[in-house]
Amino acid sequence: MKMKPLRILYICTTFPKLSEQFIQREVAGLRSENFELEVVSIWGGEKSYKGVRINTFPKWELIALLWMIPWALLRKPKVLFNALGKLFLEKPPSIVNFFENLLGMGYAFIRWESIRRDPPDLIHGIWATSPVSAAFFLSDLIEVPFSMGAHAFDVFEDGGDWHLKEKLNRAVLVHTSSESTQRELLHLGVEASKVIVVRRGLTEYPDLKPLRLDRRPIRILSVGRLVEKKGFFYQIDILKALKYQEVDFSSRIIGSGSLDIPLRNYRDTSGLHNDVEFWGELAHDDVRKQFLWADLFLFTGRVSSKGDRDGLPNVIGEAMAYGVVVLTTDVGATIEAVTDGKSGLVLPSENEEAWVDAIGQLVDGNSAMEEYRTNSRRWVEEHFNAHKNSRELRKAFRSVV
Repeated sequence: MKMKPLRILYICTTFPKLSEQFIQREVAGLRSENFELEVVSIWGGEKSYKGVRINTFPKWELIALLWMIPWALLRKPKVLFNALGKLFLEKPPSIVNFFENLLGMGYAFIRWESIRRDPPDLIHGIWATSPVSAAFFLSDLIEVPFSMGAHAFDVFEDGGDWHLKEKLNRAVLVHTSSESTQRELLHLGVEASKVIVVRRGLTEYPDLKPLRLDRRPIRILSVGRLVEKKGFFYQIDILKALKYQEVDFSSRIIGSGSLDIPLRNYRDTSGLHNDVEFWGELAHDDVRKQFLWADLFLFTGRVSSKGDRDGLPNVIGEAMAYGVVVLTTDVGATIEAVTDGKSGLVLPSENEEAWVDAIGQLVDGNSAMEEYRTNSRRWVEEHFNAHKNSRELRKAFRSVV
């Protein structure tokens, strides 16, 4: 007997988003003949993506709260008073997080009647902010269970998302993509049986590029948002020390963010204007070309002043797939992929000389480079397969429904 397709309302903040290719790959991996996925984008994005229809939420619809709130008061007074209590009785961790949750709540109270007429089997919010706020209240309004993603930003930034513990307690399934975040979730009291670690991954693997035997200058790449937790100021300090030691290198930093101008200024005052290039935000195909160019990938992540840190950045898995050797700090979940001295190098977050020594040895260290490249590619094929990992996520969704 053929299994009935499982219908999931999959709520994103913005879909598709250039800096979240891993979400697009997850959506591609989740789609199957036994799995109907309705993708919702409540902030921005496009109306369709590679044949997938996207249910967008124009902001002008928020005016409908003028009559949907009285309607909810008549039909679902308990849910409405619960929502209002959260708004006025509990302090949010930040003004940004307040408005993120408010947006998700607004979506739920405006769209619940139309969704109720043809309800899904499960509502899934991919982030604990706007998407899970929407899923949380929709679950109450239409009486359908919800599951949620809880990743590093959701759990650590400003001590965690507003009402995070209540969301975690109410969700039937909690998806995270790293063991380090899983440990924090268990520390917060989430039942171990409903926390699942499923990594993201690649839908297809690039060819492992050949090792560039003449690595003078050695080519160094970094990809990420230009924000505090990425540690780019420290990375510039490393490159400055590298130049002082007369190691011939060329460096490219790909990404955009609030620290763009300060980082460019710091590069220039560090005497690296001709050595470190900022390429801004690039399309995924153009980022691919950068992986083909690079010998080394540097990740200098750290814990930000607000407590935020990365889990396992997807660009690390991508670099490993191409055969770019990864050098990383041990912040977050990087060591779940990079084993020091085996599939890359794990280096201190406060010792530039250690990085300089490591990079200097890799300029001529062909055997070490090949060992790291081979082992890292093996890890990626075993653990960073979007199709395989999405099957695990589909199985988890079906088990809770």
